[in-house]
Amino acid sequence: MYNEISLLERTFATKYHYTNSMKRFHALEWEDLQWFPVSWRDFGTDFLKFIATKFNIYKPILPLMQRCFDKSGQNHWVDLASGGGSGLIGLAKDLKLNNPKLQITLTDFYPNIKSFECLKVEMPDTFSYEKSSIDAALVPEYLQNSVQTIFGAFHHFRPEKAKQILQNAVNTYTTIAIFEPVGRNFGSWFAMFFTPLNVLLFTPFIRPVRWSVLPFIYLIPIVPLYIVWDGIASILRMYSKNELQELVSSLENTNSYEWEIGKTSGQMPIYYLIGYKKDKK
Repeated sequence: MYNEISLLERTFATKYHYTNSMKRFHALEWEDLQWFPVSWRDFGTDFLKFIATKFNIYKPILPLMQRCFDKSGQNHWVDLASGGGSGLIGLAKDLKLNNPKLQITLTDFYPNIKSFECLKVEMPDTFSYEKSSIDAALVPEYLQNSVQTIFGAFHHFRPEKAKQILQNAVNTYTTIAIFEPVGRNFGSWFAMFFTPLNVLLFTPFIRPVRWSVLPFIYLIPIVPLYIVWDGIASILRMYSKNELQELVSSLENTNSYEWEIGKTSGQMPIYYLIGYKKDKK
């Protein structure tokens, strides 16, 4: 099936120039709204974490993350806009083999404390989290001496805010790595058709159990519909390679940094933007 999807995606992109011509559109995502029910938002991030962990979608970026640690010389990893913690548990276990002193701090503007606590329980010597709200564009000074990451969340930020995040990294000589598991492509759109079914099938296995949310999944399926809506909005919000290059080019002192923009190989590519201070020659 994956080969068929990949062929369809290539054919669609070639015929309609889909990937390059479509402009980013900052569509509404319900979870971004301050009044949106916290339990629904947290379930949404729990669902994304379950998918990322269950299918180990971020495994292809291991060499990229290791390069970030090698370039920075840091053992502290600060994850911004963590949501439910994405698929960090698998990455943490693998990276810990070569980085035994690795420490990971989870942060978010709307911190999912229950999910953060689950990660901390699983690897108590590695994970910690910030209980207070942390703005990814205004990282506190005590968290800046680190490698900073954003997994599956950079699209939440409008270009001005996205530029501020990158500029802060350059200004503080911070290594930053941004990863998105979907793009503005046929494969991502195709996957959205299966999201409601996946929510129904996977919910019994997602921890922690959020009992107050279950009626809005199985009796009145508002939550699956919100997750689909936000998934579609996320695709529309994704930054293309050209748009990322424009952001990087607009930064002050951008030439002092080495920037890598690309995607991993395979049937489920991860799109990435990595920046680190250039080595002195």
